[in-house]
Amino acid sequence: MPKTEKKFALIDCNNFYASCERVFEPKLMRQPIVVLSNNDGCVIARSNEAKALGIKMGEPYFKVKDLIIDKCVCVKSSNYPLYGDMSSRVMKIIAKYSPIQEVYSIDESFLDLSNMCVDPSQQMRSLKQKVKDWTGIPVSVGIGSTKTKAKLANRIAKQYGSFHGVFDIESLAHERYMKLLSLVDVGDIWGIGRQSAKKLKNIGITSAYAFYQADIGIIETLLGVNGKRLYRELHGHHCLEIEQIEAPRKQIVSSRSFGHDLSDYDEINQALSILSRKALIKLKKRGLSTASIGVFIYTNPFKSNIEHISLSKTMGLATPSSDQALIMPLVSKLLKQIYEVGYQFYKGGVVLSSLSDEGLQHGLFEQKADKQHSYGNLVKYASEIGNNRWLPRAEFRSNRFTTQWNELLKVQ
Repeated sequence: MPKTEKKFALIDCNNFYASCERVFEPKLMRQPIVVLSNNDGCVIARSNEAKALGIKMGEPYFKVKDLIIDKCVCVKSSNYPLYGDMSSRVMKIIAKYSPIQEVYSIDESFLDLSNMCVDPSQQMRSLKQKVKDWTGIPVSVGIGSTKTKAKLANRIAKQYGSFHGVFDIESLAHERYMKLLSLVDVGDIWGIGRQSAKKLKNIGITSAYAFYQADIGIIETLLGVNGKRLYRELHGHHCLEIEQIEAPRKQIVSSRSFGHDLSDYDEINQALSILSRKALIKLKKRGLSTASIGVFIYTNPFKSNIEHISLSKTMGLATPSSDQALIMPLVSKLLKQIYEVGYQFYKGGVVLSSLSDEGLQHGLFEQKADKQHSYGNLVKYASEIGNNRWLPRAEFRSNRFTTQWNELLKVQ
């Protein structure tokens, strides 16, 4: 039986956070949009219109505030419940087009199209239209014989409108493929980070074309086995398979920069208690238990006029657990042990580590406790109740249109 030719597609949502906002506010369709990080600190997403104004990723909001006002840029606080739910909807539609899918990030997904009986480009145009019709989110699709080439093809699909959002890089003749590689900075090859790009540029490898033409031994010496795989992938030899099973987590971290600097123990305890509940929800959702609990708090390292301190403590459990009745009081106990009076704390969090499958044998008393406290979010601990001063600032947050009944879109 002849070997099946490999074919991969990378589906990427265009300016995902901004697109989610536009779904529920169509008036923003051509308006520049920026989305801010927790506490409305920095720019973490931009629409194409905002990029054209020169607003950079990671730019502090206060530095670009005048430009934003002058150019009538719409500002949104990050709305992760909305973005996460919209991502789930998009990924479910994408999954219908291939039995082999890898959800690579909140807005990207790989598909294996190797055994597709119909034209892959035609199918991906259908996918693109269906995602837009059913969710309102625009996507671009890159197709290639390797995941690295599919990623590069996606870049071209986004950049050039003539491809209408779907581009198969294998349709290029070799000469045109070489021309394309010459236009791509080596740092823009998928999998090559800033430090790796710096190493390559130090020896004159500045473009994807130069990377393609380089000696594979030099690439492996500089970047190791991962660099060698990327090199081979650009040459059309697939080395990276679709990862259908999510790699097991080593730890779950639930942390937050506080909306205000906190000095009162009860205020900090409320923050960490609620963050520990969020961590436990993730733990239970993945069917895991933890054998190690850690808490940390620290002052603002960017304020030069105050002493910066970072406090943390971790304790182990004799038996792995996911029982909130055991873990949440321990979080408060650990905080009590590290808390110091007289400091303004800027950020804190909870770390659950030494994770294991929840199906492992648990202690007799813990099993009873798990059964007794199986009501989840219906029961609140006193430590979770307070003035909520720790909550991040989100002055520009839109409604959580798809996950909160009282924030559903209202049509007049």
